Amino acid sequence: MIKISKRLESLAKYIDKSDHIIDIGCDHALLDIYIIKKSIVDKLIISDISLNALEQGILNIKKYKLEESIDARCGNGLEVLNNKDFIDTIIISGIGTNTILGILDNEYLKNINKLIIQSNRDYYELRKYICSNGFYIENEEVIVDNNKLYINIMFVRGNKNYSTEELKYGTEKMINKNIYYNYLTKKYENIINNCANKEIKKDLLKEINYLKKYAK
Repeated sequence: MIKISKRLESLAKYIDKSDHIIDIGCDHALLDIYIIKKSIVDKLIISDISLNALEQGILNIKKYKLEESIDARCGNGLEVLNNKDFIDTIIISGIGTNTILGILDNEYLKNINKLIIQSNRDYYELRKYICSNGFYIENEEVIVDNNKLYINIMFVRGNKNYSTEELKYGTEKMINKNIYYNYLTKKYENIINNCANKEIKKDLLKEINYLKKYAK
């Protein structure tokens, strides 16, 4: 069985057998091989804008004899899909939020019912954009892998209203939120200790008080 990193393996729990998936920015296709080998789904499409990365992914696919199960395409995000494809689930990991939002700014998004996103920064912008485009947050989880912090967010089709704080720091559904809140608290305290601007200190103290209140 293929071994993959903790952060990649953590994404598999959000996938259902009935999902029709494209994994965008698949890199070396390790997550996708894992998904097929675990019989989570039978087939999926993968894409990467980097031909070199995709070629390595194709080599890995051939190594595990999964050419019939994993359709590898080189291109920019959802642009690799055509009218014959039926895709309702997108996985994106290992890509920055600005790039993710650029990928999702596509007409094909109207066909999507589930987004499985893993980013390591700019969560407010990520949640705000996706939730304003017809999705709500079904699950969130903080993952630490190789001393790096990631947040998995599963969005599903529908509408819910969220406060600014929820968009910034996550909903009550977030698993392991204390890890994230403690990380932010230390980060803000370090800035305060090295900052002379009173207004910035005041704003960060306000954020720290919020984090301490909800870090339960």
